[in-house]
Amino acid sequence: MKEFFMKEKAVSIHDIYHIYDQEGVEQYQIKSKLLSIHDYTALLDMEGNELARIHKKLLSFHETHFIEIDGREITEVRAQWRHPIKQKIDAPGFGWQVQGNFWEHDFTVVDLEDNIRMEVHRQWISIGEGYKVVIDREEDVIPGLALMVALERIMTERKELNTSTSTIQSE
Repeated sequence: MKEFFMKEKAVSIHDIYHIYDQEGVEQYQIKSKLLSIHDYTALLDMEGNELARIHKKLLSFHETHFIEIDGREITEVRAQWRHPIKQKIDAPGFGWQVQGNFWEHDFTVVDLEDNIRMEVHRQWISIGEGYKVVIDREEDVIPGLALMVALERIMTERKELNTSTSTIQSE
């Protein structure tokens, strides 16, 4: 079992963010490319090698992000667009689904047989407010962290859209 810690708002269009292990040692970085045709975010190891690339599908009824690992598209992360009651997010290429409170960083990722692959819980940690990511299997670390980046992108984009919509309505 591996535990990682990520700060809230870990995805930005111009920054590098960090993922720490349970001892507080930086293990991975998240870097977004501001002016990219494909609008991508990369999960990097500490040597700067790209482990996964996450980018958004530009035209889609559902919010859809793609995860590429080793240069191959592995899965889509699909969120129902603005569903008022139920938040459904899945990554069919992994055979995973997010269950729980996505917005509060308190959820579980399960596979098709309802086996827990990853758990995420909001908490105060030594690096500030953030959340703990617990990944049970070593082979799920990179896909799991890439999924977290995709989820963060979805949340960030929704918050930015809500902010811009609120500003326009108040004018």
